[in-house]
Amino acid sequence: MRILHITPDYHPTKGGGELYVKEVSERLASRGHQVIVLAMNSRGACGRNGESLPKREIINGVEVRRLNNSYRLHQRLLAVRGAYRLLGLTLGVDRMKMLSISPWSPLAFLFTLRARADVVGVFNWYHGLLAYQTAVARAMANFTFVGIPLFHTERPWAGSPLFARILARCDLVVAMTEHEKRFVDRRSGRVTGCVVGAGVEPAAFTGGDGSRLRAEHGLDRATVVGYVGRMSATKGVVTLIEAMKIVWSRDPSVRLLLAGSGLPPASVSDAGIRAAFAALSEAERSRIVTVSSFTDAQKASLFDAVDVFAMPSVAESFGIAYLEAWMCGKPVIGSRIPSTEWVIRDGVDGMLAEPDVPEDLARCIHALTGDRDTRERMGRAGHERALALFTWDKVVDSIENAYLDARAQQDTGLGLRRVVA
Repeated sequence: MRILHITPDYHPTKGGGELYVKEVSERLASRGHQVIVLAMNSRGACGRNGESLPKREIINGVEVRRLNNSYRLHQRLLAVRGAYRLLGLTLGVDRMKMLSISPWSPLAFLFTLRARADVVGVFNWYHGLLAYQTAVARAMANFTFVGIPLFHTERPWAGSPLFARILARCDLVVAMTEHEKRFVDRRSGRVTGCVVGAGVEPAAFTGGDGSRLRAEHGLDRATVVGYVGRMSATKGVVTLIEAMKIVWSRDPSVRLLLAGSGLPPASVSDAGIRAAFAALSEAERSRIVTVSSFTDAQKASLFDAVDVFAMPSVAESFGIAYLEAWMCGKPVIGSRIPSTEWVIRDGVDGMLAEPDVPEDLARCIHALTGDRDTRERMGRAGHERALALFTWDKVVDSIENAYLDARAQQDTGLGLRRVVA
C-alpha cells in the first residue's frame, strides 16, 4: 500500500501522539508499505539542538515531508479587529473555534490530493482542521480516509459538533480504547470494532540501570514515587505534588522523582505547577529529585529507578507511560477517568484515584509505598498484560489489517465504514 500519514508534529518532537505516528509509520514501512508522513510542525521546526529540520528526508524508511506552520499566520489574521466576528458569521462558531487552535495549509490539501495514496490517515484531532480538510479531499480523490483522532474525551475540544461530520466521512476510525470507540460510535452513528490500543517496545526497557540513577541522585534505599512525562497540569503534576505533601506528613522518607520537559521548577511553563513548587517548604523541596532532559535510551533507567509510577492525568487517549512503567515491572497509579479505567485494572496492575483529589491520590501512594509485596505483584501483572496485548508489533498488526480490509472494502464498492478500537 501507499500510505500517507498527516500529523501536526513528527519526530524529533516529543509526545505520546508523536511517538504513536512514528512507531506505526516506521513499522508499516518495514513491512514493505510505502509510507509518507506530512507534518505541520505546529510546535516549531527545530531539532533537539535548535537546528532547522529539513523539509524532506527519509527516516527509518519513512519519507517525511514538513510544511511551515500556518497556525501563526491565521492567528495574526484573527487578531485583526473585527476579523473573528466576520469569520464567525461566515464559517460558523464551531469552525472558528477549530481554526483558532489548529494549523492548516492549502499546500497540505493539495499534497493530499496529489499523493496517489491508497490510505490517508490523520492523527491527533486536537488540531481538527487537518482532519476537516482531509475529509474535503476525500470527496475529490479515491483514497481510504482513516481517522486516528486520539480523542481526550474529557476535554471540551473533543466534543466539537464538527467532529460528527468528519467522522461520518471516514472510511475507518482507529480508537485507542473501548471508551473512545463508544465515544466515536455515538457521534458517527456506526457501531463496530476490535481492540488496537497503544504500544511499547519491550526491547527498549530491558537494559535499565535504576540503581545507578538512584546513586547519582542520592536516593539510595529510599522508596521512590516517579513521574515521567510533560510537566502539564492536565497530566496531574499539581495533584501529585499536593498528594506527596500528605504522604510526607506520614512518611518523610519517601522521595518524588519528576522527569520531563521544563524542569527544574524555574523553567516550568505551566503557572499552576510553578505555584505548586513555590508553595513547598524547604524540607519538602529537598525530597524531590528533578531530571529536566533525558534520551529515549535513558528512559528505561528512570522507570527502573522508581518503586511506584504515578501519572494522575485527567486527559488521556491511552497513556503510553503506564505501559513503559509496566515494562520495568512497576505498579502504576492513574486517575479514575474512562480511558484510564480501560488501561489500568484497579487493584490488579495498579490503582485508580479520583481525578484532582490529592487526598485520594495520597491514599493510593501510601498503600503502595508501604507494601512491597503488593508493588511487586501489581508490577508483574502489568508486565504480563503489556506483553500480551500492547506491544507495537501487535498494535501495528491490527492497524495494518484494518487498513488492508478498509481499502479492500472500498475497492469492491461496498463502502463499509468502520470504527476500530
